Amino acid sequence: MSFLNPFLFVALAAAAIPVIIHIINFRKPRKVAFSTLAFFQELQKSAIYRLNIKRYLLLALRVLAITMLVMALARPFIPPQVAGWFGTSEEGGVVAILVDNGPSMMQVDESGPYMDQAKSAAKEIIDQSSDGVRFLIAATHGELESGRLMRRGEALRYLETLESVNKGAYPEERMEVIHRRLADEPGEQGRIYWISDARESQLKKIKDHFEPDYSGDDYYPVTFIRVGGDNFQNVAVTSVETSGQVLGEGIPVGVAVTVRNYGGQPVHNSYLSLEIDGERIGQYEVDLQEGQERELLFEVIPESHGNIRGKAVLEGGGYTFDNTRYFSIDVPESRRVLLVRDRGDDDSGRSYLQPVLEAASETGTQIRASFIDISELRDAELGRYDAVILESPRVIPDYLHAELVQFVQQGRGLLFVPSEQGTIESYNRFLGRFQAGTFTGMRGSYGRFEEVASFQMLSDGQVLVDDLFEMREDEEVRIDMPSIYHYWRYQPPESAPGTTLLRSNLEEPLFVERTSGDGIILIGALGFGPGWSNLSIKPIYAPLLYRMILYVVAWEDGGVREHTLGSPFDRSIADIGTEVTMTLNGDDFRPETATTANGMRIRYPAREWSPGWLDLNLDGREYTMAVNQDISESDFTSLTVVETEEYLEDHLRLAGVVDISGYSETEIRSAMASVSFGREIWNWFIWLALVFMVAECIISKTFKTESSSD
Repeated sequence: MSFLNPFLFVALAAAAIPVIIHIINFRKPRKVAFSTLAFFQELQKSAIYRLNIKRYLLLALRVLAITMLVMALARPFIPPQVAGWFGTSEEGGVVAILVDNGPSMMQVDESGPYMDQAKSAAKEIIDQSSDGVRFLIAATHGELESGRLMRRGEALRYLETLESVNKGAYPEERMEVIHRRLADEPGEQGRIYWISDARESQLKKIKDHFEPDYSGDDYYPVTFIRVGGDNFQNVAVTSVETSGQVLGEGIPVGVAVTVRNYGGQPVHNSYLSLEIDGERIGQYEVDLQEGQERELLFEVIPESHGNIRGKAVLEGGGYTFDNTRYFSIDVPESRRVLLVRDRGDDDSGRSYLQPVLEAASETGTQIRASFIDISELRDAELGRYDAVILESPRVIPDYLHAELVQFVQQGRGLLFVPSEQGTIESYNRFLGRFQAGTFTGMRGSYGRFEEVASFQMLSDGQVLVDDLFEMREDEEVRIDMPSIYHYWRYQPPESAPGTTLLRSNLEEPLFVERTSGDGIILIGALGFGPGWSNLSIKPIYAPLLYRMILYVVAWEDGGVREHTLGSPFDRSIADIGTEVTMTLNGDDFRPETATTANGMRIRYPAREWSPGWLDLNLDGREYTMAVNQDISESDFTSLTVVETEEYLEDHLRLAGVVDISGYSETEIRSAMASVSFGREIWNWFIWLALVFMVAECIISKTFKTESSSD
């Protein structure tokens, strides 16, 4: 017999309590002569002898009861080699082993690579199991290569092929697969071992996403085996983003690269480079203190339209799997915009937005505009457009909400411009579908041309005016800012207020960007007609409006397009085709496709994917997307044994957590012998403790020290 929690034997000190009480009560009293008690001197010696027997018997029962409770807490079990003697043989049982093979298992401590330690522990579990046991071995990362039960020899051979990989992490999915596979073996005894370095990001996936439907005997016990120590040093490129979404041929765009030191020691003399289509365009020297994060900005000027492939490369650091982050930027030749107007508006108050779009379409810019009435929007093929502009609708019909939300979430842009005759309830219901705040009222009177505010002074560096002016380096932007006569007062949500692109001089938002899914909605607080402001007669009007439209249409397709490993690939594109292929790192894949009202939906499990550039070919039309690891893989922070128990005990039937960090091969063998139990018998000791306590009560009540002859 062995114990899962032998350290709890320190509680055996509590068994001394009845002994101490007994010794205190047993002290011989001081003799005092007292004549009226003289008859006690006639007490028979046999009665004293029986009293002592009762005392020692009660003492023994109390000590045994406490000892049995302590042993139950220590989790006793019968090893598999002995279990058969008690009718609990493992013959025909199933053992499942989930091995963490993520990038963090590449770490090395005094006992060697974490992955080797994990494989050694798994090998000992297999070797020490009974001959009739079958095995199911699964890895947390990458594709599930084997979901079938194996005999000892095959399991050992398969275990040798496992290696650390930089692929998607699926611990909750694999735990679900294991439980279901064991449930398919009715009548068999099943156990699960999970071997990992106890990284918090991995255990959190179980805590947040694993909700088993099992109960009782079908909810199999899991023994967590922790390998590796707590010391690590890792620096990673955590993200690549464009600092402005206004993209076009010859228009500079900033590429912001974030680097983070996840370790506990400073990092010096590392270098971050940005490569575009295989050519290095810039480099920074990187020095980071422990836990520090730093953003570095590069400037890219697209020389032509089309796709830009790039990667940020960090030189230095002990672990290089996350030192490269891929990105893909599409610089479009043109963008299709659908302007939706409410023709019930008074033509005398018409805006100048449509003439600007018409001029942009006719002068060789990136914008190609179409125009419809809001009553025709329901029948429009939105998948053909990169952005929709809702200009001055008095109400937004509820039947349009779902389609417009889907349009935005699939990576497109929506610009909403209110009407002076708009219905606030209708507007707020529509904004509520995007969780994008509310309108609270109006300021000023439309068409009275009395200034109530003005545009806040523009400065170079704002996304809509960045590089719009040709200036010397030390020159400031000087513009006669437009006056505002009337506008809606907008209240952003408190949880995520979004990004304000333009403000009034009263610090109230005029145009606010909110993300939704892969796209954005740009919410305007005023229109573009002369009754709102005198913006339309200012020289900045046309270029500012053009930048605003370009910003909306360039959101997803013109931004960094990325797929994160660990989740299925699921994208919609506006084009329709019959032949779809995907290529990643030289391997071809056949995705699942479905035609939708807005284009084509493309899906693929992506479990075997590694970082790189994904090329998608749709009937000869090429699309490129970056594929990168989940940045949580870069954080090697591990939990302690107690923290691991707290994370997992509410979601798994946790048999125990065993820490073998720093163990030698011999110590690992011994530890696995203790956890490869045939059957837990702690309940036996609970029953024994109850028996001893009941016996103590019965004896104390019924055992008499006097006989009738006394």
